[in-house]
Amino acid sequence: MVLLAKRVEGIRAVTFDCWGTLLQDRDWEGANRIRIGALSRFLPDLSEGEATDLLMEAWAHHDDAWKQVETFGPGRMAAFCLEAKDISDDESINQLTQEFEEASLNTGVMAVEGAKSTLEALTKANIRIGLVCDTGFTPGRVVRELLDREGLLSFLECQCFSDECGVPKPGNEIFAKCLAELGVRPPEALHVGDLKRTDIAGAHDIGMHAARFRGVHNDKTEAKEAEIVIDRLEQVLEVTGIA
Repeated sequence: MVLLAKRVEGIRAVTFDCWGTLLQDRDWEGANRIRIGALSRFLPDLSEGEATDLLMEAWAHHDDAWKQVETFGPGRMAAFCLEAKDISDDESINQLTQEFEEASLNTGVMAVEGAKSTLEALTKANIRIGLVCDTGFTPGRVVRELLDREGLLSFLECQCFSDECGVPKPGNEIFAKCLAELGVRPPEALHVGDLKRTDIAGAHDIGMHAARFRGVHNDKTEAKEAEIVIDRLEQVLEVTGIA
């Protein structure tokens, strides 16, 4: 039975997913237009439609790898696009990679409603806080800047990104690294995220409690549900017994 905001005793740490949980894009399509524009500058013979198709093909490789609990980040996506048109020099690949990575810095993000107040309340209650984040085009170094812009980074004692850990969720390694840095055992921790296959399955597999947040994105896939489902981030305070 799935319960809304069920209280869980003994929680000493809460880890959060990032996209769709703490942050959301202001203009996801605009960020991709920036990437398509960058690709078109490197490959001027392509039409905008062809550049779009090539970028989406690269993203499909990332998505396939992610589903296999592997990484295929912006560097590999940039290399895939350029090498498809016989460009393989490191300078071009590195330049395109940077433009892929930093597109969201131009279009911006916004904190999910209730994110900052929830993190503040957890901090005041001496609950340790971590981030467990899968990355796509936007790597950990850029996500940190985006979190900092929204006033959230300072609350996150531990930040584990798939591009830095080498494995995405639901892999145990990324959760285990965060828990080790926070100094807590899995049964003492709650993970909050929006995706059943990665956030919920990964947390359950390592022995953490899990709450699915559906305030931004409601995952309706057939994957196993969390024992707790919340619509507002403030409900994390009820689950941990602070509110």
